[in-house]
Order: sequence, then structure tokens, then C-alpha cells
Amino acid sequence: MKRFLHSNQSGRSMIEALGYISIMIMISTAVASAVNSGYYKYRMSRINGELTDLKKVISQRYVAAENYKEVKMETLVDEKIAPYDTADGSHAFGGDVKIGSGDSQGSTFYIEFDNIPREVCMELGLRVWLVNDGSDLDAMKINNKTWGWKFSNSIDNPNYDLPAVASDVLSGCSKEYDNKMVWYFN
Repeated sequence: MKRFLHSNQSGRSMIEALGYISIMIMISTAVASAVNSGYYKYRMSRINGELTDLKKVISQRYVAAENYKEVKMETLVDEKIAPYDTADGSHAFGGDVKIGSGDSQGSTFYIEFDNIPREVCMELGLRVWLVNDGSDLDAMKINNKTWGWKFSNSIDNPNYDLPAVASDVLSGCSKEYDNKMVWYFN
């Protein structure tokens, strides 16, 4: 009869098991957060690259043209020179990408990104543009607010002067996910 009696337990208690499970959940959450943060930074980098690549392709394609009146995404796609990421008409955050002539004389062209999240809108709105990098930024529009240089060809009477100030860009990027940004280049 003695062989059926055990004086020591060999298994773990329920509290210990819950402790291990809690630790595993915390570690999994931390790893998922790190992966998500990395993916967000990648998409932020991609949208910056998409904007730069598209601007350069348009500048190079239309450098010999008299003006930018004929700028169309279809032309870039048909000629197989559209940046790969934007050739389908969307950007890294899934919104639409549009391009075209920025004014009636065709002296500027625009690039428009729709459905931009607020944080991305802020970063793109405060972006420092290189001068003489193919085409120069002439004006910028975020939702219903405009920024322009004193003698901008694209926008008459802008709300704010370029370069943009953080507080002004924050007021322009008013929507959580559905911001619309337009850049005008000459």
C-alpha cells in the first residue's frame, strides 16, 4: 500500500503556469510592437522615396518639353519609366497618387497623395527639400491650407510661407487618417 502514497508533488502549480503564460504574452507583445514599429518606419521611408522618385522621373521625362501641360501617370506607365511603387496609382500607405500640370501655363507640375495618416502628413509637410534636385518645390497644399514661396507660380495668396513651420503643418494635418497632400514643383 505504500507505493500509492506520494509525499511530494512533481508538477507545477496553477499560479506558476499563469506566471509563465503572462511572461510569454508580454514578450510576444514586445516583439509584435517592435515588428510593427519597424514596418511603419519602412513605409515612412518608402513614401518619402516614392515622392522623390516620382518628382525626379517627371523632371527627367519632361526636361526637354516646353512645359508640363502633358504630365500624366498613364504616359509614365506606358513608357515604363514610372517608379515601380507608384505605377499602380497608390503609395506606401495605400492612398491614391495623382500627377498633372500645376497651373494653366504648364510652368509647374503637381504630385498628389491621398489618404495620408496624420503622423506621415506631419513628416512630409516638414520635409526639407533640396534645391536644384531636378525640380524645386514651388508650393504645397495640405487639405485646405496652402504654403508657397513669396513669388510662387502655383498658388495665389498662400496661407503660409515656405519653409513650413511645425505648428502650421500640424493645423493642416487635421485628420487622423484621411489627409490630402499636394506638392507643386517647377
